[in-house]
Amino acid sequence: MLPKLRISSFLLKRLERVKLQCSGCLYGVFYGDGTLLLLSFNVEASVGQLNYEHIQHKFPAELDLCGFVNFGDCTDTEANLNQVISSVDITDNPIVLQCQLGTLVGMKASFRVHGKLEHVPYEVMEAPQLFNDFCFTRLKCGFFLHTLPTPEAIAREMHVLRKRVADGSLVFNVAQTKIYVSSNCGTQHKGFNSESRIEDLIAELPTPAETPSGNKKKSLATAAQQVKHNGAVGCDYDVINIDVLRCRTREPAVGDAAPQPALSVCFTQEEPSKVQVPLELEAMAILCKKTKLLRLYDVLIESICRSLRLFEQCLSERLVETQETATGAQLLTPRSYHFYPQEFGHFLSCAYLEDLGDDEPSVQEKRKRLHRQFALPATRPYFRRANQCHFQTDVADVAAVETANWTPLLNTHLGVRPSGVTDGKEYLVNGNYHYYHYLQQQVQDKGWGCAYRSLQTICSWFLLQGYTERAIPTHREIQEYLHKINDKPASFVGSSQWIGSTELSMCLQGFLNVDSKILHVASGAELSTIASELAMHFQTQGTPVMIGGGVLAHTIIGVDYCVQTGQAKFLILDPHYTGADELATIQIKGWCGWKGMDFWDKKSYYNLCMPQRPILY
Repeated sequence: MLPKLRISSFLLKRLERVKLQCSGCLYGVFYGDGTLLLLSFNVEASVGQLNYEHIQHKFPAELDLCGFVNFGDCTDTEANLNQVISSVDITDNPIVLQCQLGTLVGMKASFRVHGKLEHVPYEVMEAPQLFNDFCFTRLKCGFFLHTLPTPEAIAREMHVLRKRVADGSLVFNVAQTKIYVSSNCGTQHKGFNSESRIEDLIAELPTPAETPSGNKKKSLATAAQQVKHNGAVGCDYDVINIDVLRCRTREPAVGDAAPQPALSVCFTQEEPSKVQVPLELEAMAILCKKTKLLRLYDVLIESICRSLRLFEQCLSERLVETQETATGAQLLTPRSYHFYPQEFGHFLSCAYLEDLGDDEPSVQEKRKRLHRQFALPATRPYFRRANQCHFQTDVADVAAVETANWTPLLNTHLGVRPSGVTDGKEYLVNGNYHYYHYLQQQVQDKGWGCAYRSLQTICSWFLLQGYTERAIPTHREIQEYLHKINDKPASFVGSSQWIGSTELSMCLQGFLNVDSKILHVASGAELSTIASELAMHFQTQGTPVMIGGGVLAHTIIGVDYCVQTGQAKFLILDPHYTGADELATIQIKGWCGWKGMDFWDKKSYYNLCMPQRPILY
């Protein structure tokens, strides 16, 4: 019986964007009673070694090679098809998609049955259902790799390490619970049995209201509060965090052994040419919530092994690049980074060497290759370290976040009331940003700092999207820069004087090397005439827009526009707010919300500063 086929709506949109004749590989998840969900693809090179084996290491465990995709009349289809199909091992019936260039019209899906293609219908799995039906596991563990600095030795030692991982001695603990998963006892919890599923485990995860302190203060309006209690910023999946232990009782004769001291020192004579590399892994897997818990142990082991293979690939590539295969060569330490490109609808992991920065030529080439392999534009960063996904548990201590590492609210527009524009279409900021407003960080800027705060919000967008690593400029730094370029006199520094959209554009150029488009509007009554231009800006650039008129400045983060009637409303992030960072208050009171034409002063002119994305990957 052939599997039932479903395709993620995210994947369909990515397939539609491919406009070059090429072929590639499909990756999916088998779940339930024989359902295949297609989630991702990569484009293969037309010449040279196919790269799907290395690509798969970057995906969460359970997301596996399952088929082949062809775009247009690609000339290398037959050769690549046979090689890829022969490598599919999760099903006897690999899937083949035939796509036209730049459109989903005419796309055909077929299973390969006894060497022939058999056409099958498919269902589209939309984002809400995907987020509801699937979840991810994320575990952290550490090892030491003792190896000679050669690709062959690394491959050999990594193979030994993977065998150790899979020997049944590891025990997994679901973070902040007393739920343990082992090879011999399965998932241990009084409420679980052989029929229990992943969704039952998720139901046992603690929420902030259940924390020992019982602190339910409105606190929870920190950066992490825009996501699920067990999730990640900008992602709607549940994420199950796992701690890793080693079961000592499996070691032979441990029961008869003499008591051991709490601290023991052992001297060993290592081969002088071997080096020790610490491996701190963060491994991920994707699971259907209906999956039985009996499978969880094996999935977690596979996620660790996949992460180890990614580290092996990273270390070996570096040795080949630098030809450091002689005795005494140095091995840099790899580190896991998880990314969640919005176009993907799933996580993807990369391993980068700690002492190599993002602007190192080898690291740039690595990212460039990823952009080609995933058919992504080479003009936007997706896989810089600054783009890594931030998980809620990493900032779980709300009190510490508020005091030691204060962070403004993130993405305050999520969950706002609808605009009410009839037949309108929303065009919104594309990516994450922080909300800066009056009186934050003990700065007494009420009455004059609105444009400064708008600039800080815009700078946060460029920081969170990976375009820069520069810290958000302070009011004084902004003033000092404007004096430095002779735009303002020395008396301006430390003053309470306003700035406008032109000064913002100067600062964006000076601080971030970002160009801006300045748009002039004669009066507030004419702002509706630029709604289509704002819609185009959010479609193509996606950056927050500063608008200044009279003595007031605001940040526009979206527009709802009806082409037929010309009706428009603007999604405003108001920097004049002076209260605490409480999301509910900010949204209910309209400090972040949709504003109509009556919001603008009909007698005042307005200037808009529209930042443009730099070309960067």
